[in-house]
Formats: sequence, C-alpha cells, structure tokens
Amino acid sequence: MAEDIKNLNTVITVDDGSRRVPIRNTYGEEIGAFTFRPTDVGIIQRYNDMVKRFDAVIEPLQALEGDVDLEDPRYAEAITEATRRVYDEVNALFASADAAEGFFGRMNPFSPVNGEFYCAGVLNAVGEYISQAFDTETAKFSEKAKTYANRATRRAKK
Repeated sequence: MAEDIKNLNTVITVDDGSRRVPIRNTYGEEIGAFTFRPTDVGIIQRYNDMVKRFDAVIEPLQALEGDVDLEDPRYAEAITEATRRVYDEVNALFASADAAEGFFGRMNPFSPVNGEFYCAGVLNAVGEYISQAFDTETAKFSEKAKTYANRATRRAKK
C-alpha cells in the first residue's frame, strides 16, 4: 500500500489556455515575459478596473508638490509606494505573483519615456494586447460553437 502511494502521480496537468508572452522593446530585444490566459472572461473587467484605479496608484507621486527633487527622501518614498501599487495591480490583472516583474524588472515603472510614465505606455500596450487576444479566442470559440450547434441540429432532425 505504501509503495502504491509513492508511485502515485502527484501532479495534475490541465490546459488552462495559458500563453507565455514575450515582452520586447522597440529594438526587438526581449526585456521580459508574462503568462496570459486570453480566454479568461474576467480579464477585461480586471483591466478596466485597474485603469479606473490608476489615479490611486500614482497618488503618492501626485502628493509631492512642486518640482521633482531626486535628492528629497519623500520622492524616494513616493516612488517606492507607487511602484508597489503598480506591481500589485499588474499582478492582480494577470492573477500572477510575478507578472509585473516581466514588465518592470529592468526599468522602474515610473521612469519617464516619451513624456509619460513607462507604466502608462505598458498599460496601454497591455490593453490593446488583451483586447486583440480575447477577440481572437472568442472568434475561435464562436466557430466551434456553430459546428456543435449544426451537428446537434442535424441529429435532432433524424
């Protein structure tokens, strides 16, 4: 009996539709990756909720008045808190403990890029990707559902 338990497969593997998605910079270099489930029907709502909460994410930075002084310890504290918040939001979006690291592991999310925070550009790109991937997957599902419906209709007529 003990031998049977030792030989028992202790892993269950299921296909949850996950994809490993590389993140590339404008030069095509891979700068990170994340896991994404394009058929997760809750991801669009989580993304929209995250966008609504973005002002709360950057609130520590908005609380600083006047010009940014990189030597001011309040600035370092605000960046640290805002970074923690954006990591929490991105990880929650993808239901992953380390998704944010794929996006921000090499560059702080609040670094300026093209006149905006790096994380703002990332979140816009993520929104477009989610929308396209979800549309593609639902179209596949719709086609499959039509096939099943047609088979059921033919069987019912017999």
